[in-house]
Amino acid sequence: MSLTNPAAKIAVFFRSLTLNRNNVAVLILLILVCGLLSTCSDGRRRDVPDVSGIDVEIKVRRFDRDFFALDTGNLEAGIQRLAQEYPEMFPLFAVNIIHDQTNPKETPLEAVRGFLQAPQIRQVYDTVQQVYGDLRWLDRDLTQMFRYYKYYFPQKPVPEVVAIISEFATDAFTAGDSLCGIGLDMFLGENYPAYFANPNTEPAYIRRQFTKDYITVRLAKALAQNLNDTPMGERLLDQMVQNGKSLYIVDCLLPEIPDSMKMGYTREQMEGSYANEQAVWARLLDQNLLYSTDARKLRKLVSPSPNAPVVFQEAPGEIGNWIGWQIVVAYMKRYPKTTMQELIKITDAQQFMEMAKYKPRQN
Repeated sequence: MSLTNPAAKIAVFFRSLTLNRNNVAVLILLILVCGLLSTCSDGRRRDVPDVSGIDVEIKVRRFDRDFFALDTGNLEAGIQRLAQEYPEMFPLFAVNIIHDQTNPKETPLEAVRGFLQAPQIRQVYDTVQQVYGDLRWLDRDLTQMFRYYKYYFPQKPVPEVVAIISEFATDAFTAGDSLCGIGLDMFLGENYPAYFANPNTEPAYIRRQFTKDYITVRLAKALAQNLNDTPMGERLLDQMVQNGKSLYIVDCLLPEIPDSMKMGYTREQMEGSYANEQAVWARLLDQNLLYSTDARKLRKLVSPSPNAPVVFQEAPGEIGNWIGWQIVVAYMKRYPKTTMQELIKITDAQQFMEMAKYKPRQN
């Protein structure tokens, strides 16, 4: 069974119509229906809170610039100053990100010197400055995201946000509740030549997320994983609900971002997922996958992959996570007074699903 596209079906029906006075009204109605389908399959949330009064202002700190401004002729003094300016970021960067894992005896000073003097890394830095010389737009986007963050997690501090260059080691990450990092070199466009020079080059379905528009999405996902860090189990259902909760958090932090971007899908994949939700759910049940712990069978359902053929050949990877997200949405609609903290603390996936009374949309 192939995944269907509702907009495509309507387009075929459009072509079958002969326009006259009697069916103009029908055509207008279908256009409206098509618009509704598009909104449902890739639109915004309808219960977005007003966060304009929440006092949050984010300004991304340019660790990348301060790091590459170090004088290699007087490196120790420069490192001391940088460590004082970035007491959390610097040791994390020097020890965990740029440290040569094949040389456990390498000191932070040696790691910093080697990173600074590598010509290919300097070239990446120059490209980043051309593409991301001005991050005021990102300050605005992240300010809005963290207003939602503060609304849903009022007890959490607003973390410091730092931009780095990691030689493609990381795109976005958190370090506890107080620090977020953005690897700007991971957002230089899906066709940036250096992405192909790496022997572990990411596939196209991953590289299409290496763009400016995905910076806030990737950071929101890192935040959600940091918040939703209580493991639920190894069964597919456990992983679906766990990852579904993380996607629900991302959705709340970025209500204006299309669902397709939150999933890393194309718009066609997202529309196909909504159109075939019932068929996907039926397939999971028919194959007794919900309670399986077979990592070989489950991997493409909950991890990035071009497709998930265990369901349908055309089904996108992580379709299990998307179904988990829909289960969480169903639960929160049934229990709207549930706080984010209460949602995160739920660890019984079976009970959660039963209480959600999830019913997939019918095509």
